[in-house]
Amino acid sequence: MKRLVIVGFAIWLVATIALRIAGQWVLNPSRIWSVIALLAISGLLLFRLPRLLFSRFAIPREQRALGGIALVAPGMLLDAVSAIFFPSIFPNIRPDAAGLFGGWLLFCNVMALVGAATWRSDA
Repeated sequence: MKRLVIVGFAIWLVATIALRIAGQWVLNPSRIWSVIALLAISGLLLFRLPRLLFSRFAIPREQRALGGIALVAPGMLLDAVSAIFFPSIFPNIRPDAAGLFGGWLLFCNVMALVGAATWRSDA
């Protein structure tokens, strides 16, 4: 589980840096098709990510729900701070994108948890 926590922190760090650099192009609530594409692409990736990591780290079936929690918990905790102080942490992103940011975070974390908890393959 420790490796999943480390990977979860690394994902949070890379994503936060990416949003600091290019978030103004990623989070634009006035462009509905961009929002739909963002949710579709990131949702699919986050649904599949735990499954890839579980295979790589040989996480047993009975530990997969806990593994999903270990993976998303670091980002969820740190993103709570990011959401509270959104305009200060992401000055390059429009302030009215804060709701999209929070919703996107929740959506991605739920997709990762569902992907982790529902995967039954032992291959």
